[in-house]
Amino acid sequence: MIVPVPWLESAKRAPGKNLARCVHVIDESLQTLVSLAASLTKALPTPTKDSSMPRSDVLRVSSNGTDLDTPNFTLYWVLSILVAVAFAFCLAVYPPVLGEVTETPPTWALLFGRFHPIVVHVPIGILMLLFIIETFCLRGEQRWGHSALLALFIATVGACKGVVFGILLARSGGYEGPNFFMHQALCAVMAGVLLIALFLRLSAMSSGGRGVMAGYRFFLVIAMLLMSVGAHFGANMVHGSKYLTEYAPEPVANAVHSVEKWILSFAPEKKEEPTPAVTPDPEPTPTPPVTQPPATTAAVAEEKLVFQHVILPILDSKCNSCHNEDKSKGGLRMDTYELLMQGGDSGDNIIAGKPVDSLSVQRIMLPEDDDEHMPPEGKPQFTSEETALLKWWIQAGASATQKVKDAALPTELKAAADAILSKPAA
Repeated sequence: MIVPVPWLESAKRAPGKNLARCVHVIDESLQTLVSLAASLTKALPTPTKDSSMPRSDVLRVSSNGTDLDTPNFTLYWVLSILVAVAFAFCLAVYPPVLGEVTETPPTWALLFGRFHPIVVHVPIGILMLLFIIETFCLRGEQRWGHSALLALFIATVGACKGVVFGILLARSGGYEGPNFFMHQALCAVMAGVLLIALFLRLSAMSSGGRGVMAGYRFFLVIAMLLMSVGAHFGANMVHGSKYLTEYAPEPVANAVHSVEKWILSFAPEKKEEPTPAVTPDPEPTPTPPVTQPPATTAAVAEEKLVFQHVILPILDSKCNSCHNEDKSKGGLRMDTYELLMQGGDSGDNIIAGKPVDSLSVQRIMLPEDDDEHMPPEGKPQFTSEETALLKWWIQAGASATQKVKDAALPTELKAAADAILSKPAA
């Protein structure tokens, strides 16, 4: 069977022997592929037609004056079943992380886990494309059905792979808390729902049942919702829980936080580990109250604590996206004084009176392109004033209770401290 291709025929007439030879090779290759497809199509069984639903899976090839009506989804069925079995097997070998990681997977598994941030974005983009294609399918299933099936298959494979890679990444340690739990749980359920949706669409396209197709679209909407909420909690882990709503109108931010709080209430409560007691600085002897005029803004600022209102905001903006309740890289959390002083897997994070020996300062002072530099390259970096404030606080004893009015801040750092104190509380 010869299928003329107009642009190839005109290209053959273009000057140049090399170009003509290349075009001729392409032409012959296309004719071979078309002939092969026609031969395979003739060998496929013809299912019973159902006029209740437009056929989207019909490949018609006219070679001898007879139209061939031969839909076949055997390959899709086989591949889909293999994906489901492989996904279940991976979850059986490496189940979701529900507590402290006790066994570290082999290095090859950890390597695959590092690709989770890349792999996870593929199904998100394909699902958005699928949603658009499905709107066209509502009015033209015969034309767009195959495209929807292909997009759904790719998205399902990507979702299953993203979940498995995410579990492998979590097993490297440092991932815990309610945001992580909900991100992992919702995305794992989403992958399962997509598998159900894939089998329903295959059934609908094979049998032509409208009810099955409606069921498929219901499960697809559920998967989209699960993906959106699960991805949101994943973003909270990376950027912090206030990243999305930082510049949103207050009513919108409050509504989002309320919904987040309700969803996170379903996460199991974390078992608090005992932390070493930290002896606070002795409080000054209280003096009898004296009636004073209303405090000014400067006076209120002086009553604030150096760590809570100057140092911790710096750590929140530069460190705590990776060292918080949900994500404690290197076993280090920096969102409370006690955990900051406790340190992580690499040793003493803060050594009171010794900024040069404190690991945090050492990492901050490394060149930005150094693998050990913190924050990592590409993340917001400490300004010179912020670094100087952190070093001064450590040199002064790294106190949790020292007030601003009692701190002997160097003159060159007072402006930077006042700028932080003047910001509204998050």
